[in-house]
Amino acid sequence: MKIKRYQFNRIPFVSIVDDFDCPVCPYVSTYLSTLTGQSFNTQLRKANELFFVLSYFQKTNIDLVVRIQSGELISNKEYLQFYLASTSKKNSAEDSLAVPHIISDKALRNAISANKSQLVRVSNETQLGRIRRLRDYMEDLFKHFHDSYSVGKDIVDRFDRLTAAIKLDEKSLGGNKSQYVGDPSDSVIPDDLFCRLLEIIRPSSNDNPFKGSKVRNYLIVSILIQSGIRRGALAKLKISDFHFQKNYDAISIYRSGVDPTDPRLEKPNQKTKSHLATISPELMGQIKYYVDYVRGEIPREEEHDFIFVSEKGSRGTLGHPISLKSVNAIFHVLSKAIGFHIYPHLLRHKWNEIFDKAGTEKGIDPRLLEDIRKYAMGWSETTEMAGTYNDKRLAEKAKELSKAHQKRVDDQR
Repeated sequence: MKIKRYQFNRIPFVSIVDDFDCPVCPYVSTYLSTLTGQSFNTQLRKANELFFVLSYFQKTNIDLVVRIQSGELISNKEYLQFYLASTSKKNSAEDSLAVPHIISDKALRNAISANKSQLVRVSNETQLGRIRRLRDYMEDLFKHFHDSYSVGKDIVDRFDRLTAAIKLDEKSLGGNKSQYVGDPSDSVIPDDLFCRLLEIIRPSSNDNPFKGSKVRNYLIVSILIQSGIRRGALAKLKISDFHFQKNYDAISIYRSGVDPTDPRLEKPNQKTKSHLATISPELMGQIKYYVDYVRGEIPREEEHDFIFVSEKGSRGTLGHPISLKSVNAIFHVLSKAIGFHIYPHLLRHKWNEIFDKAGTEKGIDPRLLEDIRKYAMGWSETTEMAGTYNDKRLAEKAKELSKAHQKRVDDQR
């Protein structure tokens, strides 16, 4: 069993197939087909989560389709054993299967809690995705096999209790939040290393780690730093998205459907809502230079409007829109050069860090500051994402007050 990615009429698809490239199960294929309206990266992530679910239950000789169809479902103990396995990395997941069948549900939950620190753990986000995918897939199967008018009340009640228990575990994982608790005063990228990054990425720098594509790579990193946009939004930018007029400082960021001019299998997209991103007029001028004098010299660039293109001819991609993997590769090289792991989304966090400091220095009302942040990040009005940065600011304030309190206590001694 494996995950297969393919394109049909330039529309990307993902499937779970056997060794002969045949779909492993029609119900799995049907479920995956419901994801086609989502970004390809999201489809791929959910397919990987489902792959983990299917692999686990295959190893434990549990046929989810038969269980849901018959109304037998899975027991609470069987779910808890899956929960335990979902905390482990792939190479250690099989060890989690060796749970004595005589152990009670309560004892199993206690064992999970007691041994969490000893497991070769995946991130909360990964575990959350795995148990959520199990629930979502079972709900899809349940809707397929059981008509709401004819299904027995006992089956419905047992299924509702099972899914409710899974939802509680999803909630207990705290969404996608990490369990890591760091010093609130720590920067996501230390200032000295951030300055070093700004220095070596300049095309004229003697320490620039790239042999070619120096102008393009400089612009990619600079846009991410100045605008705080996501990697996917950057990779789908077109020349027409840049406002080369008026204030000379805006980029249109928006979601779009499948673009027939995009030959990439992993088609990037904007994850959040549409907005205008702001960059400096100086950077906009450098982008205009790149379009006129660098990009224009690359073969086949006229076949599309995507601004950043492949400048190498490997695998026939010369002049094609830059891939997400190529963007990641840029940051891999930069990470080695400065001796610190950086990646596109880390610059989004750095943008928020700089934004916080600038807003505080200018005395902007915190509520207005968050409204501005939501717009600049493309977040909805109801998003809880801003809370991540609010928590950091509150933690910093709490640290200041705690130090002041401790000083008063020490002075009274």
